[in-house]
Amino acid sequence: MSTGAQSGAGDGERLLAVFGRPLFAALDGDAPREAACALCLLADADESLSRPLATRLLDHLADADDRRPFLRTLATLAADHGDAVETALADAGATRRLRTAVEATEGWSFAQRADGGSVTEAVRQVVETDDTRDPGPGVAQRGGTDDGPAADPDRAAEREHRGDPAAVDRRDRLARAEQSRAFRAISLFGEFDDLTVVEPEQAVRYGSVLRTRATLDGEERGVALRLFDLPDEADARTEFAASVAESLARWDGVADHDGLVTVHDWGDHPRPWVATPYLDGSLADRGRPSAERALREIAHLAGALATCHRNGLVHGGIDPEAVVYPTSSLEGLPAPRLDNVGLMDAVRAHFEPSSYLDPRYAAPEYFSREYGSIDAATDVYALGTVCYRLLTGHPPFAGDYDEIRRGVLEERPPAPTEVNPRLPDAVDDVVAKATAKDKLTRYETAAAVRRDCWRLVQTLG
Repeated sequence: MSTGAQSGAGDGERLLAVFGRPLFAALDGDAPREAACALCLLADADESLSRPLATRLLDHLADADDRRPFLRTLATLAADHGDAVETALADAGATRRLRTAVEATEGWSFAQRADGGSVTEAVRQVVETDDTRDPGPGVAQRGGTDDGPAADPDRAAEREHRGDPAAVDRRDRLARAEQSRAFRAISLFGEFDDLTVVEPEQAVRYGSVLRTRATLDGEERGVALRLFDLPDEADARTEFAASVAESLARWDGVADHDGLVTVHDWGDHPRPWVATPYLDGSLADRGRPSAERALREIAHLAGALATCHRNGLVHGGIDPEAVVYPTSSLEGLPAPRLDNVGLMDAVRAHFEPSSYLDPRYAAPEYFSREYGSIDAATDVYALGTVCYRLLTGHPPFAGDYDEIRRGVLEERPPAPTEVNPRLPDAVDDVVAKATAKDKLTRYETAAAVRRDCWRLVQTLG
């Protein structure tokens, strides 16, 4: 690249502000070389532009139909503005794979432009060639959703020609998922060496999930890639994303316990996401186990919860849907794990809590501040309600929302032995103490719940 550009620094900033979007559109369109030359000339004209240009190139990588022009432009920038590109890569959390790709890519050659033309002329030559390249906001972009046969008769005819509608729809949904901005960004900036969607997107608690096949550290594994819902208010999204990211970091910090769902990777761009193993359903989908197994599972979960609390982390959203099971193996039924660890605190500030926590298992403090704040004692109560569900096959309270609220605040559910007479009498004391309405009379720690459950297991054995 020549550094003898004839425009000043101020011109570079103004040109980028006015023509940035069409230049990046051309880079992803039919004039990539010319656009790359104009962008690199801007960086030469104004050194301060090199870092933001590199950052925008990294952002556009996730959406590009063809990533090569963006990688070549990054490589060209790196040759003359290496520190700026390195800073942009670090800020973006670029993976080793992405860094290697930039280093291995051959940059553009602009020898014929070394002695001619100003930055302004180079930019305008690209932009004025076709002023329809960048349709702007509000115009359908590539990779958009399929509006169905009624919106596109030709596409409907194509779908019919291609065979079974259900199979065609599934293939289309898989293709749209892999072409989405979120998936492309995660593929680029996540820790996985390879990531492929194997099942279309499905709605789950906190957002949606894609079943993927991923390679991490040379090992292929099944990964559930979860994308979080965002608040409707645009102003709240940045705060929400930061809060979820903090929760994910803390979850990742304790996820080595075998009673907590493993976190393979997580991030907050372009929306909060977390990658975990495939799971084989939740307690909400299962029947009542034997009393001994129920108490073993509660003891196991209590140990995981104690680990969270020792690290200053409150789960805040325990109910049967948050108690999940890894895929069964030849070794028998796996022990349960707690999912969505610590996310409720971030979510309830922006969403209705009852959409993310079954009210039948919620502690009194969720319904009335008179019972205090959401803390470790709240998790103990929730663990007690899950114990009730495992021992009886039923939630502790039932009815509509108002009936449940009144029950949680004012009533006691039937004792477990009243619902299941085959249970030992001692389980009533464990459940009653865990689900006491007054925090001062609940178990002080999850570790104490674990201790008493193990004692009962030994008597049953």
